Amino acid sequence: MQQQDKKTEALAFSGGSSKLASAPFVPHDDDSIERITTLGVKLTNPYLIPNMQKAYTNLGYSSSLASVTNLYVRFKPTISQVAALDSIMDAQGLEIFDTPVDYDVTYEGNYYQDPSIPDSLPTWQYAVVPANFIFPSGIINETLAQIHIPGDNYTAMETEGERLASIQDSLNGNTMYGNVLIGPNSAQDCPPCYVWDPISRQCVPQEGQCGTGYPPPAADASVPGGNIFVHDTNLNSDVPVRKARVVARRWFKIERVYTDNSGHYVFTKKFKNKVRINIKFKNDDAQVRNIRGFRLWQMFFAVKRTLGIFSGDKSAINFTFIQFPDYSAKGNMYWTAATVHNGVQEYRVDYAPSEGIGLPPQGLKIFISKAAWIGNGGGTPMFAKRADFNLATQYVLTRLSNVASIVNNIIAIVKGQIDMIIGYRYENGGVRDINLLLSDQLKETIYHELTHAAQYSALGNSWYTTFVNAETYEVVNTYISDIGYNPYGRGTDSYGPIIALGEGWAYHIGHYLADRRYGFNSSTSHDQGNDYTNNFPVAGLSSHLNLLENFDPNSATDHFKWIPTGLYYDMIDTRNDKTAIPSYLNIDDQVSGYTNQKFFNAFSSSITTLAGYKTNLLQQNGNSQSVQINSLFTQYGY
Repeated sequence: MQQQDKKTEALAFSGGSSKLASAPFVPHDDDSIERITTLGVKLTNPYLIPNMQKAYTNLGYSSSLASVTNLYVRFKPTISQVAALDSIMDAQGLEIFDTPVDYDVTYEGNYYQDPSIPDSLPTWQYAVVPANFIFPSGIINETLAQIHIPGDNYTAMETEGERLASIQDSLNGNTMYGNVLIGPNSAQDCPPCYVWDPISRQCVPQEGQCGTGYPPPAADASVPGGNIFVHDTNLNSDVPVRKARVVARRWFKIERVYTDNSGHYVFTKKFKNKVRINIKFKNDDAQVRNIRGFRLWQMFFAVKRTLGIFSGDKSAINFTFIQFPDYSAKGNMYWTAATVHNGVQEYRVDYAPSEGIGLPPQGLKIFISKAAWIGNGGGTPMFAKRADFNLATQYVLTRLSNVASIVNNIIAIVKGQIDMIIGYRYENGGVRDINLLLSDQLKETIYHELTHAAQYSALGNSWYTTFVNAETYEVVNTYISDIGYNPYGRGTDSYGPIIALGEGWAYHIGHYLADRRYGFNSSTSHDQGNDYTNNFPVAGLSSHLNLLENFDPNSATDHFKWIPTGLYYDMIDTRNDKTAIPSYLNIDDQVSGYTNQKFFNAFSSSITTLAGYKTNLLQQNGNSQSVQINSLFTQYGY
């Protein structure tokens, strides 16, 4: 868990721009209003078996080719079933959508809610599944249609199927957005190599043209691709969004891929005419979710954003997540989700292996929130991973919601759904300030919390449950009766030792890795009770390393000086805090040469105090510098 820092000085956000290609979707990222999608008329489904059989016949192929390839289905989960449904579908490579596929969309909003279902309850979830799909037990479901999706070499069949469906829509008085309706007596839109036969009233192969084999692809069929970025406020540049899921959908044709380390993605299927592209902050390492209010159930889906609806050349669909001046703007939630998502990849791929500090488990469920109760801090209870835990009602009341009417719902569904919470509410004098929402500070928080998740992996369920229970007790106790010492307490009771051990390590790694990422591009201030950064800053060190180097276990103002944030760095660097010039600390630090890997290896599931940890650290390293290390731990109060 990371406390809320009180940071008052920071680099201002500077610019960034969206590279959204032309699309009818208007996201309104610059405001906080969530707009509901509006449906028009129900359209004739071009992929119904009789329609596709007719399409194959019209283009000179056997109607038997139009066999059932997929089912168009929908699910109606309860609140407690939403996450399970998402997980079941995800494991099979299937996507679910809240909007029905076979309707004209007159306004593309941020969400859709079936008008027959109250907003507080999950709406129908739609999907395209294989013909042999086994429906999950206990979740209400309905098969809406058997459909045939032509292979990629038969995109001309899609064109003909849509032409036939458009004829029916025209007869019904309906229109489909973006398509020209073709009357039953029309000779338009025969695909290449085909001509209109007025006798049979259909397109037939043009003799001597194009040979035989696959029909030529639809003229506008192309493979979508592009690049996804997020603006980094400290580097003042757009950096790639790594390993994010990108989903393409046109009618019932769906494909999902992932961005690479350069933020690039490319699909394999050809999509004709208009295709909708979504990005989800989700992969096998973690999914980033957003804590919501009234529509509580929606928070169990990963944060997603529609990039747009694209036609023509689809090979360069690029997008950059940026910040917006209004702190409450939806765009800032997307920016935070992208930044946190990248932080997971940086920790797992770039830093943890080279530092030898262990990896968090995969499949982390990470929630982001700008609520006042979390501020710019974080927490990693690992509820979704731990085999046993005791979630106190009071903890829920104080940490997860201030709205009493939904507390019971939260208690009922939170078990198994939250591993980590990351706050992105940065304030100046009690006022939220977008200029304080900086990449390096958010990354330091996510690195800190991922370090806790790695502790869980390395030390096991029992140790971590003891650790979380200790912090839970202090959170509840200090929230109620000792607010000034929230969330860790005073460090003087029986819960203090394991908190000092776990948090000291997480604070060290959080700032150490933030320095590796940003160096001198780091923010200018990182307050942790005291402004350690600006107390005689050490030349050649970033603000993150200055915080570690200048940490004062004898501080008169830091309530949490008993958590040894600076201890580990004092065993790495060669600078003696007492004799160095300038210096204001009375810490005689004569230890150097230790590494993060040595520190990590000294943790054990049987060790819950810093005294025990020190003993193990020395034993594992041949008692190297034992006199100096004993002295340093003593100066830190251990």
